[in-house]
Amino acid sequence: MTSPVSGLRHWWTHPSMWRFAPLYAGLWLADHWPVRRTPWPRRERDTTTAPGLSIVIPERGTPDRLQQTLQALLDACRPLDEPYEIIVLVNGVDRSGYRELETMFTAATWHYVDEPLGYGRAIGAALGLVRHAWCYLLNSDMVLAPDALTKVLAYRRPEVFAVASQIFFVDPQRRREETGWGDFHTREGHAELYDRTPEADPLVRAHLYAGGGSSLYRTALLRRYVRAARDYAPFYWEDADWGARAWAEGWQVLFCPESHAHHHHRSTIGKYYEPAEIDRIVRRNAVLFDLRNGLSGQAVGMQFHRIAALPKNSRRELSGWRLALRAVQARSAVNRARAQGLHYHGLCSHEWHSNAVAADGVRRPRVLLVSPFAVYPPAHGGARRIAELIEGLAERYDIILLSDERSAYGEASKPWYRRLYAVHLVEGRQDGAGEAALPLAARIDRHAWSGLRTQLKRLIAVYAPDIVQVEFTELARLVEDRDAHARWAITLHDVEAEPYPAGSDLHALLQRYDQVVACTEADRRRLAPLPATLVANGARDRRTGATRSPDHHLLFLGPFRYEPNRSGILAFLERCWPGLKQRFPALRLTILCATAEPALVGHPLFAQAGVELRGAYEDPAAWLAQCSLTINPLTDVLGSSVKLVESLLARRICVSTRDGARGFADDGIDGLVVVPDIDRMLEPIAAFLDSPALRHAQESRGLERLDRYTWQYAAGQLDDAYTRLLEA
Repeated sequence: MTSPVSGLRHWWTHPSMWRFAPLYAGLWLADHWPVRRTPWPRRERDTTTAPGLSIVIPERGTPDRLQQTLQALLDACRPLDEPYEIIVLVNGVDRSGYRELETMFTAATWHYVDEPLGYGRAIGAALGLVRHAWCYLLNSDMVLAPDALTKVLAYRRPEVFAVASQIFFVDPQRRREETGWGDFHTREGHAELYDRTPEADPLVRAHLYAGGGSSLYRTALLRRYVRAARDYAPFYWEDADWGARAWAEGWQVLFCPESHAHHHHRSTIGKYYEPAEIDRIVRRNAVLFDLRNGLSGQAVGMQFHRIAALPKNSRRELSGWRLALRAVQARSAVNRARAQGLHYHGLCSHEWHSNAVAADGVRRPRVLLVSPFAVYPPAHGGARRIAELIEGLAERYDIILLSDERSAYGEASKPWYRRLYAVHLVEGRQDGAGEAALPLAARIDRHAWSGLRTQLKRLIAVYAPDIVQVEFTELARLVEDRDAHARWAITLHDVEAEPYPAGSDLHALLQRYDQVVACTEADRRRLAPLPATLVANGARDRRTGATRSPDHHLLFLGPFRYEPNRSGILAFLERCWPGLKQRFPALRLTILCATAEPALVGHPLFAQAGVELRGAYEDPAAWLAQCSLTINPLTDVLGSSVKLVESLLARRICVSTRDGARGFADDGIDGLVVVPDIDRMLEPIAAFLDSPALRHAQESRGLERLDRYTWQYAAGQLDDAYTRLLEA
């Protein structure tokens, strides 16, 4: 139906629209009044949850469907090891049609209301009967899988408001426009809800809202949100409003793909409302949702053109000062949240959650780890260190990762997420393509950019971590945003050749951390008088399964993202490779450079006979097993070389420059051969290639001395450091 005012150029020129003047003024002020960036409300870290679940089923006139729903529900309740209650609220129909069901399902409590309540009022009435802190809203036309409830109950976390089950249609031939993974997009200036198609992996994801027909909710919050959303009566869009409000208040809304529910679409509403009336209400509530939450980003005046285009009865239903007041309150809350860094458009694509929590429910220390570089899959030494230490600490700590460089994460990253409590990704640092390396001070300013800082503040409030672990010197400035609750630690993967003098800006920043971690003993001493803790680099222990090295194959593990790797191997190819190839014609050199960028791999020296470039890799184990020995021709490097220890713990000799062996050169390791510079690498390499017996003997000596170079040992060091930090 077309509105008589829809063709007007200005909505206010029609007399019927003047009643909306208070609403317009309130929303305009909400959008234009300076937003006071108050801190996010910090959530307490009390993880105790009183056992108990309430299942609420609003019902109107579908006893045939309800029987199937209740039978499946009882099957889903059998695995529960806690109290539960089933509340069926029948409204708007004669109770005589339910006598047989009451007899069949005595585990449920039955309540009847004569008048038809609509969805929101029925939920509100039922919530008044609920006894437990968490409730599962279940439509009477939904059929749960036997493990649907146990899957969502695993995510009753202190920061969570709701967890949605994945929805399938009972009719498998129907197009899957309803999945339970709720999101929105903007089309022609309007916010439109839609359901995303879930991915194959079982990881729990964030989303805009949990659908009210098959989702778990925190009861006390839901009661409040239901009251605030009564303007959507009789149905549709209420649950989206609950989700938007929860996010604005610092809560999380999750989607659990492993919890399954099957739906008979519109089997209830279609019995009592004509399709045209259903569509009218949906259209009206879509306008109301955008007025309250402003997710489309459309100016208030343009939104009022949409009101003007609605039928007369819809315009009448959207008028009134109480509705206007509630709309202004909701919009103001959303505007504050967005000003504090909440991005509604990125909820579904920027974070993941796993069930990596203590099975016995005991509260574990919580670590919020922040990295300026992509961590998964590990493509450079720093990422490998972070990934392996997380693996070693995941049994004792709930670890949340906040990482920059979101676009570097992909499908290959997801298997790594399962050891983490949650993953949050951002991107927006203004790095220029082909840009020369910046001085450290400039990198510190750039990497601690505003988007990363606002997300860090939000996540500190949401998760209430015990420790904020900052990785890399480039993020040192994040400590400027610390609060008084968490302990702060920073790992300096590289310490610049020049020490950080007292009184310098960086020294002042590092002094504000409760703990500074160095990766080598030389770096720890260089930081003096600033106290630092040593947690050395390591590698996976492959000594037991390693076999003797084969002949005629060299390996270089060196991602070209780190410029010394590329410049070092180019120098080796120029100075040493021709001589080695002449003496050993069958010799091959594999370079694991972890990139295919033409600017990095397009050099004539890489085209020499026997040289092979390989791109992305996750685990170098197979390459280490195939090589005779490894090389490390680096100069002017900082930190310590993870690839060197990878070689030693795979029982492969590593021939390295002294610079490349930084942190290990003076440890007396049998498998490490250190020479002064790249030109001196040729002869020891040739000696080991010429005599397999010599090589096999040396690669097997002193293996017991390598115990302290494993990631397990390093994780133990960091665990001890965290323990001291928390006790302090």
